[in-house]
Amino acid sequence: MHPPGNAKIYETHLATLWFDEHGILCALAKHNERTIETQKAAYAFISEISGNKKVCLLSDASNMTPPTRELREYMNQELPKYFKAMAMISETMLGKTMANTFMALKDPIPMQMFATEEEAREWLKQYL
Repeated sequence: MHPPGNAKIYETHLATLWFDEHGILCALAKHNERTIETQKAAYAFISEISGNKKVCLLSDASNMTPPTRELREYMNQELPKYFKAMAMISETMLGKTMANTFMALKDPIPMQMFATEEEAREWLKQYL
């Protein structure tokens, strides 16, 4: 997944972010350590760039570092505050495993793993 040339790019500690032409927030995970503090900062930034509105998230988890159980539980509590739905893709087995592990805990919002970016976008459009 790559941002289109005309998209405004946002760089954070955890991801490269941009909005696509449909208003879907796209996140390309970075291979940086995730903590509750870095996740709180990420959510605050997402709230800022979204105008405090819930958005649909398309996340490429290929480079995501494994979150701790405590962090997964925190994220599950916080997701409904920022997102309507989340679609995940990954080009790596580790990313797929992380996404599936995360989704297995509890689905606080509609979440699904997809093989392709195109499938993920189509699924998310129903929540826009």
